[in-house]
Amino acid sequence: SDVYHDVSSASSANPTPPDAAGVGDQGNGTRPIQIAYAISLIRCSDFQSSTSGLLDAATVLRHSVHTQSVRNPASRSKYDYKLYAIVHTNAADCSNILSDLGYHVLMKDSPIQISEIRGDYLRKHVHKEWCCGADEFVKLYAYTIEGHPIVVHTDIDFMYVKPMDTLYDAMLKPPSSEEGKSAKQMIEMEYPDKVQPLDIQAYLTRDYHQVIPGRKAAFQAGFIVLKPNEDIFNEYLDIIREGNYVEGFSRENGWGGKGYGGVVGSMAMQGLPAYFYDEVRPNTTIELNGCRYNHMGANIFYQDVPNFIKRYRDLHGLCRRNVPGCEDCRKTSLDLVYNIHFTNCRKPWNCAGKSSTSKGDIDPRTADYDHCMDVARMWHSMRTDLEQQIQALTGDDEVLEGKKGKYKADVFLGHCSDDGQRGYLPISASKDAMSKMNSVWDKGV
Repeated sequence: SDVYHDVSSASSANPTPPDAAGVGDQGNGTRPIQIAYAISLIRCSDFQSSTSGLLDAATVLRHSVHTQSVRNPASRSKYDYKLYAIVHTNAADCSNILSDLGYHVLMKDSPIQISEIRGDYLRKHVHKEWCCGADEFVKLYAYTIEGHPIVVHTDIDFMYVKPMDTLYDAMLKPPSSEEGKSAKQMIEMEYPDKVQPLDIQAYLTRDYHQVIPGRKAAFQAGFIVLKPNEDIFNEYLDIIREGNYVEGFSRENGWGGKGYGGVVGSMAMQGLPAYFYDEVRPNTTIELNGCRYNHMGANIFYQDVPNFIKRYRDLHGLCRRNVPGCEDCRKTSLDLVYNIHFTNCRKPWNCAGKSSTSKGDIDPRTADYDHCMDVARMWHSMRTDLEQQIQALTGDDEVLEGKKGKYKADVFLGHCSDDGQRGYLPISASKDAMSKMNSVWDKGV
């Protein structure tokens, strides 16, 4: 097959990524500062996404990074990028195409083997944790990426819709400079009155839609902006090896017996970073507004599942952040959103066009259907922009084959023939066309 989705015949070699400023070159006025954008691929597919869906996700994500960078003058960003894919050895078979898309592949095994964990409960149960057990700790390799002052790590089901220059400026400009002060004032924080650290080590968001009010919220593992640091990587590994994780759902459960447990992902990359930045390295991060960054369109009010306890009547309807006046992320204007994480609103490549509590549909208990349709349309619009550029560049009409779907065409823009994963029409482009597209993506470096 000559279609770029054909994993078996993809190039096995990494292309030479376009060179740009390393840490030592930054700020000298000759080249733009280069941010590392990383994803982790732990499995080639699961019940949530087919292989072709995941590959299209990586392709559209790659295009979205480009559109919000200095290489696209319309973005007005001053930052360049380099793409990385941290690929678990379990997913080696589908990693080659990521290389062909311009991702620099870092093939890694889990940084911790389960047998190394000394704590009995964690050692015996972490393999059951969502999504990928101890394999999810490969995300920690983001801290070890060299040659960049900042690494942005996300899940593959992610898309950038506005530049994040303000966050980068606040991290990199001297705190006492006018640029540094101005950038810090512009950061959209979850808790605007909280004192910011002088030296920002990371930005993160929390998974409030899971939390029981009054309990500690887990980290949302699909997005983090960080300064790479090998010492932090090793500190994480030491904590995992120690395995001090308390079972159960009390206020003293989870990591360090501090309450960082009892929710989906708490034994892995939902609970661990929250514990790390709250207890081990406090006052080094900024929690961003989760409706604007890492937007999921999730219900963070205590109204229904998950973790809804009917007898807690005095909590019903309150914000799970335990503060008055919560922003309702299900209603946030998409003009205010910087990036989107396709979780509650489902994966756009799964053509989820129904509202129900059935598996795979938009769940009305946790999401707003109309908002989710708007979110899905944004992804399909980004894919359409890519397809139009491919056609204009190559003159090849083959790319139009992936746009013949009639199912909810006002939302899915021709990319779906029916509801559900089987109705998705993958990007239909030849390997030659995608290779030429790389020249467009690399333009301006």
